[in-house]
Amino acid sequence: MTDAPLATAQQDLARAYAGGAPGVLVSGLVWLIAGTVWQLHGTVPAFAALFAGGMAIHPLALLIERTTFKAPKATIGKPLETLAIEATIPLFVGVLIAWVLLVRAPDLAIPVFAAIVGARYFLFRTMYGDIAYWALGGAILLIAGLALFGIALPFNPGFLVGIVELLAAALILRRWRAGT
Repeated sequence: MTDAPLATAQQDLARAYAGGAPGVLVSGLVWLIAGTVWQLHGTVPAFAALFAGGMAIHPLALLIERTTFKAPKATIGKPLETLAIEATIPLFVGVLIAWVLLVRAPDLAIPVFAAIVGARYFLFRTMYGDIAYWALGGAILLIAGLALFGIALPFNPGFLVGIVELLAAALILRRWRAGT
């Protein structure tokens, strides 16, 4: 794709998915729930909450996009939707790795999963044409890295990722509205 068709596809995809903000919002809520479960019940139940909630992110985000924002389906942005689907494969690999870590190194399972999620957000810059996704991915990678290296955080990484995603969702939504 040259720059003009890419920009057109990005605008189309952003229009169809409200800039991706609803997905980031739902993901942030899932991470906050997982952080709460982690605090109250430990790593394994938190991972289960993260896994179950993660499966609901796309359908709930679509519901928000279609009902709240009356977003149409993407037409020109279809190749970028394919990128989104392809980017889900490493996410599933991350779930598998984190699942193995639940048995071998439970304290690393959720931070490793957060790192995978953060890394995945870098692709969203290409999908939606919004550099805010680089900042979001970088912030989540920072949280994950600090947790992986055992550096004390003010809250557990689930809470922190959730807070970062909710703030990012608000920023991305504001930027999307300004561009539409």
